[in-house]
Amino acid sequence: MAAPERTIPDGHRLANTKWSISMPSLAQMNGSLHIHNFYIGKLKAKQEQVFDSDPELAMLLDNVAAVLSEHAVVLSDDIADREFDEG
Repeated sequence: MAAPERTIPDGHRLANTKWSISMPSLAQMNGSLHIHNFYIGKLKAKQEQVFDSDPELAMLLDNVAAVLSEHAVVLSDDIADREFDEG
């Protein structure tokens, strides 16, 4: 059975593509880690700015930074593992 034809809302037909999930490259992982660290810094700086005027927002920003930090640690460990495996 053939895959159904895909269209977008204006009616144009989309090419049939097969989607696959592949492991990100080491460069992509490092780029992602860099972006995580950039936004962690931005969140912490903004948290310090609004701490006195809006403590609830400051707490929210701190929580988001904490989640990103946890993910950055996991990502950093994955990068180290990948570098070890490839080295």
